[in-house]
Amino acid sequence: MNKSRITDHLEMLDLYEGQSHRGRCPSCNAKDTFTVLKETGIYKYNCYKLDCTLRGMYSDTLTVDDIRKLLNRGNEDVVEREPETMEIPLYVVQPEPEHTKFHEYVAKWKLNPTSLLYDVKDERVVFPILYKGRLIDGAGRAVGGKLPKWYRYSGAASYYLRGRGSTLLVVEDCVSAMAASLEVPGLACMAILGTSLTDKHYEAIGEYERVIVALDPDAAHKTLEYKREIQAWTDLPTVALRLDDDIKYRLDSDLHKLRELVE
Repeated sequence: MNKSRITDHLEMLDLYEGQSHRGRCPSCNAKDTFTVLKETGIYKYNCYKLDCTLRGMYSDTLTVDDIRKLLNRGNEDVVEREPETMEIPLYVVQPEPEHTKFHEYVAKWKLNPTSLLYDVKDERVVFPILYKGRLIDGAGRAVGGKLPKWYRYSGAASYYLRGRGSTLLVVEDCVSAMAASLEVPGLACMAILGTSLTDKHYEAIGEYERVIVALDPDAAHKTLEYKREIQAWTDLPTVALRLDDDIKYRLDSDLHKLRELVE
């Protein structure tokens, strides 16, 4: 869509600070898929229709560099408020041989047991989440039938990160993140620990050189949505990878496609 058309459309809305708008998309003409939020003088806009790529930021008083500096300054304010170190509950322990359900789960998904803990009270495999070497949170996966299936121990973390590299893989859960990091050396893997991307996700993603989004096949629409969002907010080259199954199943076809993108 012509840039002047979208800016004219945004200015015609005449939103006040903090106001949002949902309506017909000026690009694809879909009904009620176009959203706009005005914050700090910046219009943040997006169309949620699957095949529409309209998304971005605009200000009638700020340049693109001004917008980026303003957003980064906000992120720096968040980083300064460092999360507190989490005190490990007495029932979250180093796994022992008698913790059969823990070892069965680890063996099933071929995980690294030395990077995990075990909640003996609720029978959960716990994925520790670190910040600057300090434990700040944990994501526990029930292996004994207890609900909820996933449990957060402090809620302080926005994501779970495994592996190192200049390319970041964005996945849905901790199991997929660990599995991918074990299968593809030189790849950093992020589990988003939620159903949507936040400023903290964008801040962390912005530290990498390129991004691959690989959610499970049932969430293909969300994979494309995340790809568009990440590319718009970080300006990084971003790829939406279509999987044959969730990456934690380690299908040869999926691992081959992933390795090709990383190499």
